[in-house]
Amino acid sequence: MKLTTPVQINPLDKRLTYKDSILFIGSCFADEMGRRCTERYFDTRVNPFGVLFNPCSISDCLGLLEGYGINAEQCSFIPDDVIETVGGFCSFHHHGSMARPTAQEFLDNANKVLADASDFYYREGWVVVTLGTAFIYTDKESGNVVANCHKLPADRFERTMISADQVYDALSQYVAARPDRQWIFTVSPVRHLADGLHANTLSKATLHLGIEKLVNRYPNAHYFPAYEILMDELRDYRFYADDMMHPSAQAADYIFERFMDFALADSDKPLLKEADKVRGMMQHRIMNEGTAEAIRFERQRKEVLESFLTRIRG
Repeated sequence: MKLTTPVQINPLDKRLTYKDSILFIGSCFADEMGRRCTERYFDTRVNPFGVLFNPCSISDCLGLLEGYGINAEQCSFIPDDVIETVGGFCSFHHHGSMARPTAQEFLDNANKVLADASDFYYREGWVVVTLGTAFIYTDKESGNVVANCHKLPADRFERTMISADQVYDALSQYVAARPDRQWIFTVSPVRHLADGLHANTLSKATLHLGIEKLVNRYPNAHYFPAYEILMDELRDYRFYADDMMHPSAQAADYIFERFMDFALADSDKPLLKEADKVRGMMQHRIMNEGTAEAIRFERQRKEVLESFLTRIRG
């Protein structure tokens, strides 16, 4: 008797290792997967502009990462980019989590993060892109698509849904420009209920069609079925958080395990298990700090971590 519908996933031919860099960019699901990789000591950068939902904004930010490496001055954020929001000073390129109390603090932080992320982007490695929605919001004043409306008046923006071809056009230029870099695309399983269930279905289908065109065209573009795993294999509300939209921690852990089976080289899977042990040791709460036993344990776990990092970084 079958009680689930398992999603069959063929592992990648070319797979990542602990020697590779991995940039995660996109929706909050990219945050979830990126955080789990970071916690297991992969060389990662996760959402340097904050959470991004639509393909056009993701494309815009990939363009900034690429352009900064060519002309840093031209691509740096300037005072004209800054807007005042209810959460502080930010920009239409960023998620509200990047807001700061003053305009200068925002610019200093945004440009520092941009410089670091651009340098990381130019390494030979992997980019994992998670698309959340095909709906975009365009600022009527500038005509530009915004990454986030920052709770500004709704009548300032025009909401539309882009086509599958526009999804493809937004992202294909970056995949094509660097054929040696490997790209993994996913569709976030998080439902956008504010759009309505039917509109959410249309949006997710559009993203799937755009990605399908990408992976059929470019051998360095791949699709990981995170959406299908949650919608079909984990088709039960116990795998959702209290908001009934986001996957629960257990579901995200399961999808991460499937992602590692799909993407990680067999030779490095023992390192992943070792990383979990090291992480457990580092998270262990030290009791009776200052005692000889506590000092010895602290020294031991630092040595274990340094030894592991030396081996995986080479």
